[in-house]
Amino acid sequence: MKELLDAAKKINKILHESEDEGIGYDVTLNKLNSVKVHGVMFPTLMLMEMIDKFVDGYEDRQKKILNDDSDEIQKKYEDYSKKWNHKDLN
Repeated sequence: MKELLDAAKKINKILHESEDEGIGYDVTLNKLNSVKVHGVMFPTLMLMEMIDKFVDGYEDRQKKILNDDSDEIQKKYEDYSKKWNHKDLN
């Protein structure tokens, strides 16, 4: 079971790195083909389905990144400006 979990982590890492680095479909698929469980490669069709599902989640990942950043920036701005405006200016 550990090998399967390790493979899932490797696949996820490859997909995210490929997306971040703009690596093409064929190269990504070849990288995924290197992931094995008990010495056995995943079927190519299964890997292609994984890529497809990952691509489907692209917009959600981008929205989350943008929302997380803007929410964090807004919160920090409010916190820091409150501190600044209420500090003792002796």
